Amino acid sequence: MDIINDKTAFEILEATRAQGTIFRVTFVKRTTGEVRNMRARPSEKNLLACYDVEKAQEMKAQGMDDETAAKKSFRMIDLNSIMNMTVSGQAYQVYTTEKL
Repeated sequence: MDIINDKTAFEILEATRAQGTIFRVTFVKRTTGEVRNMRARPSEKNLLACYDVEKAQEMKAQGMDDETAAKKSFRMIDLNSIMNMTVSGQAYQVYTTEKL
């Protein structure tokens, strides 16, 4: 696992946007401090905006239409809260610039 800072994480995720690459991320939820794991892909709106792929699939399996499931699975992740991420099979441990 490579150790990278938040700037490098931003660059890696930005490079995946055009392809819609799905990545796995572990982060600290801003509102509760809970550590969360999510399989996601970057949205087109902003780097920290992503779609929770597993949540969307779960909602579709329950009969929800694609558009509604996409809207309800939209998430915002604070880049400074990312602890680990795996992109295209490469695992990274992420430190915010303040931690380095």
